Amino acid sequence: MSAKKIPLYDLKLSRKALDEAEKTLKSGWLTTGSKVEAFEKAVARYTGVRHAAAVNSGTSGLVITLKLLGISSRKEVITTPFSFVATTEVILQCGARPVFADINPQTFNIDPDEVLRKVSPRTACILPVDIAGYPADYKSLSEISKRYKIPLVADACHSFGARYHKKSIPQVADAAVFSFHATKNLTCGEGGMVVSRHADFIRAVKVMSRHGMSAGAYQRQKANRWEYDVVNLGWKGNLSDVHASIGLGELESFDRNQTARKKIAHRYLKNLTSLADYLELPPVDEKIESAWHLFIIRLNLARLKCDRNRFINLMAQNGVACGVHYKPIYEFSFYKKMGLTSQSFPNTAFAGRRVVTLPLYPGLSLKDVDYVCEAVASIINKNAR
Repeated sequence: MSAKKIPLYDLKLSRKALDEAEKTLKSGWLTTGSKVEAFEKAVARYTGVRHAAAVNSGTSGLVITLKLLGISSRKEVITTPFSFVATTEVILQCGARPVFADINPQTFNIDPDEVLRKVSPRTACILPVDIAGYPADYKSLSEISKRYKIPLVADACHSFGARYHKKSIPQVADAAVFSFHATKNLTCGEGGMVVSRHADFIRAVKVMSRHGMSAGAYQRQKANRWEYDVVNLGWKGNLSDVHASIGLGELESFDRNQTARKKIAHRYLKNLTSLADYLELPPVDEKIESAWHLFIIRLNLARLKCDRNRFINLMAQNGVACGVHYKPIYEFSFYKKMGLTSQSFPNTAFAGRRVVTLPLYPGLSLKDVDYVCEAVASIINKNAR
């Protein structure tokens, strides 16, 4: 067993984030207020889109977005089976039917050709996911969206900071939902944001996230009036000022952290290229700037004497924690009742048995990256067919 321990992820908040949170804790106002308002404006500026609504999680942001689009029973949402469970969960929470389209085997993102095959008169939304921070094929998806007049909503929970043809994700979709969970590139601890070019839609998100109330406590305090109305069926989805303060502080160091992530990713790419016969590396495209939220490799099991789980156990013996992103949705106990099989999604099934996520976070040193790569190479050399 190795004495070296490299976690899959290691969060270190910036001094600015700690200071901002402390100020808020001492201010006497902890719930949605001025810090949330400032965070919304800062994220809107960063993404180049004018309108943003902070929410308490990416999942809440997706639920609210779908509900406001009228997603309900007898409606269908086309999405990917290769994602965190929340993407499917929110569709079911709206009473709608998730319709899965298989993935592109290189990017792990939803395949637009498969989306086109699944469009029906009941399709009410297309919901792609930017796996690992690598943007989906928004050009092709937008063409489908416009042709059939179907909203295109980006589950961009991995891709804050990514660029698709020099545009942020909210600039290439009708709306984008970010996550600021503890493991995300920009974190609030817990939190999210719905960002869109459509002002009326974002206003509706803000109303719905505060139980459908026309004015929350902060708005009433500013107006020096207690009155409010409930104008819609709402949801408890608001972000607190405590969480927004962390996000504001982390946003100041975000570009620096992204630069570190890119250096780490490029070191992985450089070190592991020689193992191309045994594993597949993440895609690189000059027109697409990944957020490098995760670094996912895919093992060529035909060339190895160990399976994916054995590989991960061997990495752990070398002191390196790895993850799996993702197990296909239809393989989970609850979702097996949908009656879907791997035969319907060959690319998803193939990836689901072979993907391994290597450590990637701003504090990971290049020396540690080299160590991880040495561990990968050693295991492959000992298990090569």
